[in-house]
Amino acid sequence: MKAQLLALARQLAKAMRAALDSKAAVRDDAAALRELLPASRLWALAVVLASWHLSKPEANRAELSQLLGGSGVPSFWPQLDLFASQLDPFVDASRFAQSPEEITEAALRFLAMVDRLGLSLVRQVVKSRDFRKAAEVISRNLPDSDGASEQGKPKAQTTAKPRASTEAGDWRPGGVLAEREQIATDYLIFIGWDRGSVERFLSGKRE
Repeated sequence: MKAQLLALARQLAKAMRAALDSKAAVRDDAAALRELLPASRLWALAVVLASWHLSKPEANRAELSQLLGGSGVPSFWPQLDLFASQLDPFVDASRFAQSPEEITEAALRFLAMVDRLGLSLVRQVVKSRDFRKAAEVISRNLPDSDGASEQGKPKAQTTAKPRASTEAGDWRPGGVLAEREQIATDYLIFIGWDRGSVERFLSGKRE
């Protein structure tokens, strides 16, 4: 279970880092969001969300609670259940994201999640005493040992994959990449981009 927890947390953290570094994060609250989520806090949030997702099967809860002993994280799970409709799309998009297109989609899902929850609620959670305590225990007992190397991996891992997806015809209407592009288009327009800027940004992603 520890391996599953860390693997999912790393996927979520990767998507969050991509979101904070992306051009899509050019909103008025982008700077505030980056300030709210420095590396240690971002990793703690990833672990909390990963543990919540893995706790859905009741059979996993005892082992997860043991892994997270002293952090108080299990007490967050019932509260997070109340926001499942906002959280699930981000977690689901991030779980197996590897290609640039998949990571972009996961990053956009994270930004959409923050918009739907509200930055004020996110701020309240990550600055709360309970979360700070959880972050300290997580940093000590479940550190992001791959954090530094993860930031250097995407370019090396994904050089050939975009070509393979394009050659497979995914950009055609109804294709996987076309669907993801539509999600990105809708979201970027929603946060204030004009359609011309969206088209220029996405055309670069197809090359």
